[in-house]
Amino acid sequence: MGGLKKIDYFLGKIEEIAIAIALGIASLLNVFQVGARYLFNVSFNTFDEISVYLMITVVFIGVVRADALRENISVDILHSFLSKTTAGMLYRISDGLLCAIAFALAYFTADSVIFSKMIGETSVSSLGVMIWPIMAVMPISFSIVGIRSGLRSLEILDIPKAEQPSTGASI
Repeated sequence: MGGLKKIDYFLGKIEEIAIAIALGIASLLNVFQVGARYLFNVSFNTFDEISVYLMITVVFIGVVRADALRENISVDILHSFLSKTTAGMLYRISDGLLCAIAFALAYFTADSVIFSKMIGETSVSSLGVMIWPIMAVMPISFSIVGIRSGLRSLEILDIPKAEQPSTGASI
């Protein structure tokens, strides 16, 4: 079990770095775009497109990161009225449902990625890049969420909030 926690921790670091890089590049592209537009009256549509793709990547990797930190949206009111044992069982059931939903989404998004590759779909702008590599972040993200939630549901991987590294912003 210690090995799974190490893998999960290592995967978390990769997720954090990927989010930071994608968000940083998207921010720089937007700043450059605004500066070029207002100072030189020149617009680079491809920068906008790349920025949008990077933000989509940030969102999907962020979903995986939020799930790993157990900071995803949840309603815990019911859990506060239940015993720890019953609340734990309810969390495992919720993780089981999340696992099933995540794998279903991984399947359908993978199907979309494969179809996009088969038809040779490209972006609509002048950039004209293949869309399927950009779309590939979706089934990968859903698969990782499915694996983690499945392991939590089976009590193979369970990281209580107190053991989790404090990363990102907290509200």
